[in-house]
Amino acid sequence: MAESIQDQIAQLRREHILTAAIDVIAERGFQKTTVKQIAQRAGVADGTIYNYFKNKDDILLAIIAQLTEAEAREMHFAEARQVDFTNFLQEYIAHRMNEIDENFRALKVVLSETFVNAELGRQVFEQIYDPTFAIAEKYFEALKADGALPADTDSKIAVRLFASPLLGLMLLRLMGDPHVDANWDAYTAAMVAFMKQIYEQ
Repeated sequence: MAESIQDQIAQLRREHILTAAIDVIAERGFQKTTVKQIAQRAGVADGTIYNYFKNKDDILLAIIAQLTEAEAREMHFAEARQVDFTNFLQEYIAHRMNEIDENFRALKVVLSETFVNAELGRQVFEQIYDPTFAIAEKYFEALKADGALPADTDSKIAVRLFASPLLGLMLLRLMGDPHVDANWDAYTAAMVAFMKQIYEQ
């Protein structure tokens, strides 16, 4: 069913608020940012924010979902079924590394908050990472059925190992590793080569 005009307007307004929130949080940090400041940056009334988000934590969850493209994961893995695994590896890793690089300033702030706020970290895992892993596990199961992966591959383990190098590099960059920061493109190419060695044996 096609979205109504009202739904499209609401989605655009929500995205506009999120863009404003990313800018303010990246500038001020999550703890120092208020809903009022986000509303001012978005050019909307304070109360308008609550039409789209329950509270500031809900805004942060939405930012992480947007920056990690969580809603598009199912589509990404569905598209991956149409290409061979090598091409998927290269395209997926390059895309995710580019997304991290382009949004790093905002990611640094919002992800750091999930490390110090245990409840928020739990919500991020349950609402974003765990559903993403479940989608990826189905893809890995299909690869097993196609013979692209060994039949005894544990999909739950394989998916988390698949995500780990990218998350590890992101963590190193968040911690200020100057080599990772200065050589991000080189790490992208190296990770593709590394993952091919692991998964194409």
